[in-house]
Amino acid sequence: MGGLDAFYSPRSVVVLGASRRPGKLGHDVMVECARLGFSGAMYGVNPLADGEPVGGWPVVRSVRDLPEVPDLAFVALPASGTLDAVTELARAGVRAAVLAAAGLGELGGEAALAEQEIARAARAAGMRLLGPNGFGLYAGSVGLNLTGWREVPAGRVALLTQSGNVAIALCRMMAGSTVGVSSCTGIGNQLDVDVAELLEHHARSAGSDAIALYVEGLRATSGRRLVQALSACTQAGKPVVVLKGGRSDAATRSVASHTGALGGDRRLWDAALREGGARQVADPAALVDALEACQATRGRRIRGVLVLSDGGGDTVLATDALDDAGVPLALLGSGTRTALDALVPPAAPRAEGANPVTLDTAGGLEDDPRLIARCAETGAADGAVDAVVVTGTFGGYRGRRAEELDAVARLAALARAGTPVLVHSAFAADDEEPVVALRREGVPVYPTVRRLAVALAAARGVGGSAVSVRVAGLPSPTEEGLAAAPAGDRAAVPTAEAGVAVPTAEALARLAAVGVAVPAVVTVRNDAELADAAARMPFPLCLKVEDPLVSHKSDVGGVVLDVAPGAAADAAHALWQRFPGRALVVMPMLSPGVELLVGLGRDPTFGAFVIVGRGGVAAEVDPDVALALAPLSSGDALALWGSLRCAPLLRGWRAQPGVDLGSLAGLTAAMSELAQREPGLEIECNPVLAYEHGYAVADVRARERRA
Repeated sequence: MGGLDAFYSPRSVVVLGASRRPGKLGHDVMVECARLGFSGAMYGVNPLADGEPVGGWPVVRSVRDLPEVPDLAFVALPASGTLDAVTELARAGVRAAVLAAAGLGELGGEAALAEQEIARAARAAGMRLLGPNGFGLYAGSVGLNLTGWREVPAGRVALLTQSGNVAIALCRMMAGSTVGVSSCTGIGNQLDVDVAELLEHHARSAGSDAIALYVEGLRATSGRRLVQALSACTQAGKPVVVLKGGRSDAATRSVASHTGALGGDRRLWDAALREGGARQVADPAALVDALEACQATRGRRIRGVLVLSDGGGDTVLATDALDDAGVPLALLGSGTRTALDALVPPAAPRAEGANPVTLDTAGGLEDDPRLIARCAETGAADGAVDAVVVTGTFGGYRGRRAEELDAVARLAALARAGTPVLVHSAFAADDEEPVVALRREGVPVYPTVRRLAVALAAARGVGGSAVSVRVAGLPSPTEEGLAAAPAGDRAAVPTAEAGVAVPTAEALARLAAVGVAVPAVVTVRNDAELADAAARMPFPLCLKVEDPLVSHKSDVGGVVLDVAPGAAADAAHALWQRFPGRALVVMPMLSPGVELLVGLGRDPTFGAFVIVGRGGVAAEVDPDVALALAPLSSGDALALWGSLRCAPLLRGWRAQPGVDLGSLAGLTAAMSELAQREPGLEIECNPVLAYEHGYAVADVRARERRA
């Protein structure tokens, strides 16, 4: 066995904490594995064992009494007994263990230290751990259920989740859908096996066609591996649908108390999931919906859909929902339009281009529900139709049940032949025979057309959060805080993030080292240095207080613009009077341009990232910012700029010329290169003045985390 096979296909399992009392986890898992017909050997361990089996499996008093060394252990013991249990298992040579106990790393303090002791004991013996603080493990292919609950619908989805309640909810929803579970894994605190490794395993495994992931946080520094694991799943043809918990500020705080994992930043998660090709959804129902759509489309590229409806209102709502979700209607060929026109009842409304198709008058579905299938077959023959959407009240024609069931058979045959069919019906929640038959044939039936549209968008890979997001930026002290700071050079002032502020001139020099065009600046501390700088620079000048922590120096009266010859001393003295003892930065005035922002940040989970968007005051008044994980190429950077809401303005609007997006992409890629060269540096150029030709860095702030 290699990798994580000991978890998903063990030949033998031992349950520590085996019990004869129903309702105890150590009892229920053994009984459930017997019911499922676990394909291997199973043993229980309980110090009070009296020779009586549990679920037909033998129970012994100690791991030392086992007749063989099991591949996998399930430790159904409280936190206080977990370290001793893992130590005993490691000594016996057990290869893997699932730890159910809560009350360890997620609590912090002494409990977190105890968790690390558990990790050390396992690591020393080469034993792999899943959990703790997880709900267990289910592997349907071998009849293994270590979760304590029975209702797991069979299917081809590998379910990975950091919440047992979410897992139960998803399984219950799947029970009434076209999808089910091949395996279900409680991720827990990721003490050893983490989300990325689980995804890598399922990318290779033949037991699943898709992966569902509910995740709250990751271990520190594991974000880049997560992206690579998601990409591996995508390349293997296995869609990954992700429900990210802890997206709000309040929820992020609760993540730490729940799993002990880093909640991360929602902007970085959005970027990471997009880069890995995952489909992000907003709630458990949307996750199941998306899985159904992924199964129905089977990786087919959906460029245009044909909409068939038995009601005018449903036609309108379906068109709106698909448009809102970014799913285009197919542009039908003339032959298809003619063929559909012959099928549509004479009194039914005709849409321009014959799509959508409404069948709600005499001669329509009320007279013969098979008409919906005939229209679907006709439309599917058109090369522009990649999927068929049926919307309305299909399944409710009780007086035409035989014809409805015939339509079901024909729609299912169409789906099997390669044209995805997705249905919305007012009767989706009922046990009407046609609805049940559609789902049995793998055709998803949604209770609202909007849920169908959102699911189809996710299957196309266009669902999830928008690219433009709010940027937090670097710390921005208040005027009072700035005035109260110690006088003198601020080059070594620690920040709240335990970094060190980098002087402006040094920050610009580091940018120049990677090819960024930077202005000439001089830092001055007295009249003599000021006079020397003024003699060497073209007027007018800009003077500003040297403080890399201030976002907008104009907000605190820390900048003087358009300084004319002979006025430099007065301008400097005004600043020194306001900020005694501070150094000043002197630079030439720059031509006005479009104010933008380009920054390099770092995250403990995902590492370096680059952020671009509107700059100056607009970055906070109307946040329009896009983010990508580093490294990225000039092409990636150009796409990042193109994702902004303001992109049309950057390209040029009416008589106004656009800005030099090529040079901005080069600046952004250079920032990515800087991330690789200087691992501790965070830097923000704001504003960057963009011109029709080139750009200018008007201000920069930076900090460096030093070991």
